[in-house]
Amino acid sequence: SNTVVDRTIQYMKEHLVDPDVSLKNIAETHLFMNVDYVSKQFVKFTGKRFSAYLNELRTEKAKKLLAENPDIKIGVVAEAVGCANNPQYFNYIFKKQTGMTPSAYQKSLKG
Repeated sequence: SNTVVDRTIQYMKEHLVDPDVSLKNIAETHLFMNVDYVSKQFVKFTGKRFSAYLNELRTEKAKKLLAENPDIKIGVVAEAVGCANNPQYFNYIFKKQTGMTPSAYQKSLKG
């Protein structure tokens, strides 16, 4: 466990809906640390880059929302996971993580 990384992940989870969540922002305004240091610690302890980890968190939350609300609009899901300003990017990261688009995933849940 690493306090810097734990605090970074906690912040990510609490602010997932914020489209402007970034390692630079977290490091400078939340942790008051050098972004390069936080980045290196993050990779060292998670084995993943910040952006990859953030995309995984966003995809997991999206999958949960889609499972809990079968008729939810994809745009609402994109907004809930911090991708409101770029739904195409949401589709891209979701497909990269799951192998299918959010709408295809939603249809697969409905059977």
